[in-house]
Amino acid sequence: MSDFEKLSELLKPCAEKLNTKVWICEKIGRRLSCIARAGEESYSESFIAYEDERYVVFCEREISEGEKSFIRSMVEEIKSSR
Repeated sequence: MSDFEKLSELLKPCAEKLNTKVWICEKIGRRLSCIARAGEESYSESFIAYEDERYVVFCEREISEGEKSFIRSMVEEIKSSR
């Protein structure tokens, strides 16, 4: 199993709980590299749900403050697994 698949499995509960497509990207200079994604694609506009100095999380819908804290915890779990 590749690193992408492993990280996507970690992200899967987040996508299921939020009921949207979620993907996390790592910042590499001025570019973003997708490192994991999960959830059903709805081909709608994407929104930044979380951003720090190294990672950006996108979702296909607006996220509430309570959901943002859940996303932060998922990012911390992904950081610790890398």
